[in-house]
Amino acid sequence: MKFSTTFAVLLASVAASFAQQVIVSPTPGQVISVNSAFNLTYVTQRSGGFEESSISIDVVISDINLSFPFPGGLPIHDLAPTGTTADGSSVYSTFVNPVVLDGSAVGNRTISVVEYFNAAGGNPGLDVVFVPVTFVDTPPA
Repeated sequence: MKFSTTFAVLLASVAASFAQQVIVSPTPGQVISVNSAFNLTYVTQRSGGFEESSISIDVVISDINLSFPFPGGLPIHDLAPTGTTADGSSVYSTFVNPVVLDGSAVGNRTISVVEYFNAAGGNPGLDVVFVPVTFVDTPPA
């Protein structure tokens, strides 16, 4: 009984930590024009404290089934945190210009945020969070 209770608490805490990493913008299913920049905002629970600290992110745009390579699919590389939340969590916010993508970018795609961080003990860590979106070819506003 003690083992199962401990395991349940551990599982809940791991799930809670993963749940806090979120792509705030764009939202799942959002329709985005390939002809104008869109806001990407990512919040991670890594606060730069004793245990873990966020270093940087890459933004990757891929086919919906995460196939690589995708022409122009790495529009942001090595972006440092742009701010922090009230609890000290790292925030990344930038505009992503999908114009670097060729015409084949139109359709259902996945935007992935690849986060690089210092894990407990100073070991390097990597985490990936995904959001599905749809790119459309609309004239620039």
